Amino acid sequence: MSAPTRVTTAPTGPTREAFVRDTLAWVNRRFAPAGPLVTADTPLFAGGLVNSLGILELIAWTERAAGRRIPDVEIRMDNFRTVARIAEVFVEGGR
Repeated sequence: MSAPTRVTTAPTGPTREAFVRDTLAWVNRRFAPAGPLVTADTPLFAGGLVNSLGILELIAWTERAAGRRIPDVEIRMDNFRTVARIAEVFVEGGR
């Protein structure tokens, strides 16, 4: 009799590091093309970098980049305050 086979599934989304890298590149192109470089800890709203229309783009980008839909209940400014926070909240397993 053989041992049972363990089935594991591979993660479907990006690693946190890849998500942060790709999101920073997109944010810098989209919201700060000629301005200072946005880092993972740069406040996106406090300095006016992202406005009320920009948040819609940021949400759509996050859904595509993270590979998942963001429920309405998770759409709060606090969850989108920095790229690091976005990754912490929306990238699977905090990887």
